[in-house]
Amino acid sequence: MRQTLLVILVSIITLSGFAQISVRKVAGNTDLSGKQGLFYALPSTYIKVELKLQKIEYLAGPYAEYAAKYLDMDDVITSDYDEYAILDAMISTVSVPDADQVFFATMDDKVAKEGNAVLFSLTQSGLAYDLRGNLPEKPFANMASLNIQSDAGNRDLFKYFAETNLYQQYDTIIRKVVVDTVTVEKIYLDQKWVEKTDEQKAVEAANKISQIRQARYNLISGYQEIAYEASTVAYMDQQLQKLEKEYMTLFTGISLNKTFSYTFFVKPTEPNETVPVCVFSERSGIKAADASGGEKVQLVLESTGDFSAVQSVVNKRNSANADNQGFYYRIPVMTHIKMALSKDLKVDVVFPISQFGVVTYLPPSATSVQFYESTGGVKSLLIK
Repeated sequence: MRQTLLVILVSIITLSGFAQISVRKVAGNTDLSGKQGLFYALPSTYIKVELKLQKIEYLAGPYAEYAAKYLDMDDVITSDYDEYAILDAMISTVSVPDADQVFFATMDDKVAKEGNAVLFSLTQSGLAYDLRGNLPEKPFANMASLNIQSDAGNRDLFKYFAETNLYQQYDTIIRKVVVDTVTVEKIYLDQKWVEKTDEQKAVEAANKISQIRQARYNLISGYQEIAYEASTVAYMDQQLQKLEKEYMTLFTGISLNKTFSYTFFVKPTEPNETVPVCVFSERSGIKAADASGGEKVQLVLESTGDFSAVQSVVNKRNSANADNQGFYYRIPVMTHIKMALSKDLKVDVVFPISQFGVVTYLPPSATSVQFYESTGGVKSLLIK
């Protein structure tokens, strides 16, 4: 989905006559009564974690308990269960407005007298982008949703299970009738429909498998004494193999393959911390980060630099020039992000994290500024 931009026309900022912009941070007690200007926000960084999972559903065949007895097979699925595995993982970042870093920009009276204008661009979410009306090179990343892909090859499960569930049973009933001193036997035939037992069904399926194998042998050995074309023989053999496999699943069971895509958004708060994402279990799949019974999927964050000295200098500067501040911007901190999911699957990336950095301001006479949309840092600056 294309991200649109809100483009606002404001009075031009020029050095002529020392026209200036005044920017104030918005807090709960900020009084902007009678003020005319523009609100904008600096971004904070969310870490986007995308996991691709494989789920294999193992379904026991209805005749699994008779596989050893009638087919001499022991390696069959005897009960239903699921298995999960993480196939792939990816880490990226998404920028959203920081509610703690919202600012209000006003222009002095000299700006209105210049009679010129400049375009000031904001992203759709209210992040500052450009004082020159330029558009971002690419939109923000879109939110991802859960995606499920199923194995379409097993839609008809156990196709030949209980083709006929009833069979006719005949009983002979003999009644003895005494007439005077003579005993007469009367014979009756009683016919009724009886439901088959599971073992009877298993015997029929095993017999069917034997018949199919015999048919394949006759076909390949030329028992029919008919000169079929090679392609015809191959096709018939392929169909017989398919039929045999479908009957075999009644004993061996079936496995279904599905692929899931999960997306998590995590907001880091400390430069060096371990952030929980979720819990992964080979039997249950993905669970909430505070759930038990599985392996914790975590992000390990390590700052690549110490900005405490810069922060101390900026704090003194902000206090000394409380009434003479231009547009605020951020100096983000590059952060090492690691995620280990298994021995063979590890993710190791470095991204700038906005909220770990330092917030400071430009000179009020800055005439042309371009920001990095993802971090709120200054991309280019012109002061005349």
